[in-house]
Amino acid sequence: MQTRTTYATKKVQFEQEVDLANIAAQRAYTRTQIQLNNARSLAILENQEDFKKMLSNEGMIEAQAAERGIRGKSLARQLVQNSGNFGISQAMRSRGLASARYQGKEAMADVNRQLKTQLNRSFSKVAIQPIQDFAPPPPQMESPGLVLMMGMANALGEGLGGMSGKGDGLGTPKSGPSGTGMSMGQNYGYVTDPTFGHQIRSFQSY
Repeated sequence: MQTRTTYATKKVQFEQEVDLANIAAQRAYTRTQIQLNNARSLAILENQEDFKKMLSNEGMIEAQAAERGIRGKSLARQLVQNSGNFGISQAMRSRGLASARYQGKEAMADVNRQLKTQLNRSFSKVAIQPIQDFAPPPPQMESPGLVLMMGMANALGEGLGGMSGKGDGLGTPKSGPSGTGMSMGQNYGYVTDPTFGHQIRSFQSY
């Protein structure tokens, strides 16, 4: 009874541990996803700022070139260099996002492994359900040896009693009940055999 009660208590604890582990894992997943979303939003904002900066620099380059009378390849080279700077910043930002996404997946996988480990550890406490045992035998009020000896003594007494009822073949037989009777018009006397119980008749002659 105590074992079954202990198992029921452990089962309740197991269910609580499973709920807490799942809640902790969901919080970790959510926190990782929020960090990825924040990094993506920050990258979009920075990309917009860099694009505005590129357009501003392009206008300044063209204005300065117009003041100096610069035309042709020199102006084109400066514009290409300005666009190249914007592309480099975009490439670095894309690399940062890819790295953050990879780290996020690794963090979620690590949380998943920890969750499975915790669930297995909790389940090991209730994996084997106790089986109710048979009822114990009633307590012995007497010694088994004494009971056996008493049984043998009773059997021996009954056997001796049966032997005494058969009589002694060497002793003088005891007569049973006696009397007289009539059969087929003749009188007779009889004595009952004490051993077999039948009548021993003796007819009277006249």
